[in-house]
Amino acid sequence: MDACEALVRMPQEFSEPTTHNGDVPASRTALCLGSGGLSGAAWQLGVLAGLVEAGLEPGAADLIVGTSAGALIGAHLALGRSPQEIAEQLGRLSLDGKLSTPALARLLAAQAWPSRRHALLWLGRRATGSGWSSEVEQRWVRSVGGGLVGQPWPDGLVVVAVDAASGRPAYFTAATAVPLPRAVAASCAIPGVFPPVVIDDRPHFDGGLRSPANLDVADGCDRVLAIAPLTGSLRAHRRPAAQASRLARGARVLLIEPDGPARRAIGVDVVSVRRLGRAMAEGHRSGLDAASEARALFG
Repeated sequence: MDACEALVRMPQEFSEPTTHNGDVPASRTALCLGSGGLSGAAWQLGVLAGLVEAGLEPGAADLIVGTSAGALIGAHLALGRSPQEIAEQLGRLSLDGKLSTPALARLLAAQAWPSRRHALLWLGRRATGSGWSSEVEQRWVRSVGGGLVGQPWPDGLVVVAVDAASGRPAYFTAATAVPLPRAVAASCAIPGVFPPVVIDDRPHFDGGLRSPANLDVADGCDRVLAIAPLTGSLRAHRRPAAQASRLARGARVLLIEPDGPARRAIGVDVVSVRRLGRAMAEGHRSGLDAASEARALFG
């Protein structure tokens, strides 16, 4: 099975046609980068820096699947930028979002909703009906995608988002003709924190609403390295560990998740800039710790 088939072999709840269903190049190696806000992005960059320091090239994977913060990192990585360069770009982001208690409560309520599709529709209505404007949206796209403006869409990059008008996932690739900054901003748009991004007249949200890391998009690859700052979901099939276990039936998989100190560094308020330094340091340690396993995976 090649990676293209992964776009139609989703869990039953997501078996409907998606908004964007671009062709994913046939591939043997995959890198999956998950959601996690600013502090989760910093932790992932630390992991990548540790792997690079150990002599590995995670950005050379044939397929890069990016979700939310992982979409931002994956896009820069696929363009040939180093973890250090991406970290500098992250530090220049001017984000004014805050994961407030009401926003967090709505996200948790959506997790518990029996129908994920209807939960996403509800989140979409709440977000587009309160404080949203095209001006706010454009400011968000410029902020997140500033370093990607004018860049070609890298081959092998898949950015995962959610169509808030249908409650279904959206997969953006080079074949979908969506500007890279807009696709990445859509994947990073946490409901209630950042504005939805309109693509083809439809609002789109954070790809982490489907799954924290969307490892199943790498189905069909022989070797998969996944870095997932956020690991929890009420539905087992959405969790990175469960998806990694299923992939491991036909592939070699290494899933790097934060340990206790790293989870504390990432924290609950994942859009807090105060956590970036500590989260990156913990990620660097995690990357060095996982380097021997990663080398065995890609060796």
